[in-house]
Amino acid sequence: MSSLTRDAAPEARRDPLRRAGPLRRKRGSAGSSAGGRAPSRTRTLASGRWHGPDRLDAQPLPPLIAEFTATFGATWRPVTQRKHADDFRRFTVWLETNGLPVTTASLDFMTLVRYVEYLRSRPKVTGVWRGDPDALGRSLRQGPVQTLSLNSVSAYTRPIRSLAIWLVDEGLLGVDPFRRSRRRAALNPLLPTEETPTKSATLADLRALERGCAGDRPLDLRDRAIVSVLVTTAARNSSVRLLRVEDVDFDRSVIVFRRAKGGKTLLIALHEDAGAALASYLDRGRGTLLGHSPAETGSATDPGWLFLSAGAGEPRPLTMNSLSLMLSRRYRAGGGTLPYFGSHRIRHATATALVNNGMGLDEVSRYLGHSSTDITRRYAQQTPDSLGHRAADALERAGLAGIR
Repeated sequence: MSSLTRDAAPEARRDPLRRAGPLRRKRGSAGSSAGGRAPSRTRTLASGRWHGPDRLDAQPLPPLIAEFTATFGATWRPVTQRKHADDFRRFTVWLETNGLPVTTASLDFMTLVRYVEYLRSRPKVTGVWRGDPDALGRSLRQGPVQTLSLNSVSAYTRPIRSLAIWLVDEGLLGVDPFRRSRRRAALNPLLPTEETPTKSATLADLRALERGCAGDRPLDLRDRAIVSVLVTTAARNSSVRLLRVEDVDFDRSVIVFRRAKGGKTLLIALHEDAGAALASYLDRGRGTLLGHSPAETGSATDPGWLFLSAGAGEPRPLTMNSLSLMLSRRYRAGGGTLPYFGSHRIRHATATALVNNGMGLDEVSRYLGHSSTDITRRYAQQTPDSLGHRAADALERAGLAGIR
């Protein structure tokens, strides 16, 4: 026997880096020999990794993906369900295209490394509406080809990681390929990440957006109210577009966001400007979009959504894309120069303005609905001018301002 290997009995000393998994599901003869005894395994002492005939029988991926989705999909939002379905479909199509088995045998480290390399070479869709069937072609015709960012690649592979973890727990996969012992999570080649600058906006950008909403038409009143709520509350796209009429409490000057990220319910103060814009929209705009007089608001035909779409048919709330396109259109109409202007730019700009004007990071974090100030710190960037003023005040208080 080589000095580098030795038999590992079932009750022998275990590799401390190997996690003891839960009880495994018995399927076929996977993981057991013909005599019912688990086959012996060996490990290389130099690396600490297990080796031996402990591979499980390969199982088809499509039914397992369907079972995984049925098990956990009830807790996913519709947009998450669509994204995960696209991610799994993209992976299985890639396997078929490259002549690889669409089974659990392809959930190994080296195969997934090849898949990540493929994703990193994919062209990025930018500058066009992604719902367009020819979105990729239009994006490629607009300018130089850009590839997916590392963060986008990681977002594409994370559902596959969740699937692999579930398969290991169910006893259908021997090793989690995403678990890299002695490797920092940030260096995991299957989940690449990169620090990207936040997409914020300046005060001039916000002023251009406000100018673009000028007018007295029902749509002008609606869009002006939406922009005012976004700027003063730093709320997300879905939180604002899915507001209901009863979520605005004028008596207490509070807006209740019941559909915030993570299923949170947030109570945010109703700013005076936002309150005035909402009152104008409810008095002179929403009834027209609803199709009858404002006096009938709250009737059986009123769905209750605060911001209604102008499309024909049954009254419904704005979609995520329609709100984003509206903001870009209004911004450009007001003289803005950026090619795209979404609600997250407003969120970042408001957070930065709050931090730079004396609001504490912990308070801003609660205002934005963040679970940690680490996230808020990335959102709210203190400007050099703000830091300079604060440093000057501190130096003056310390008696160092007059030193030559």
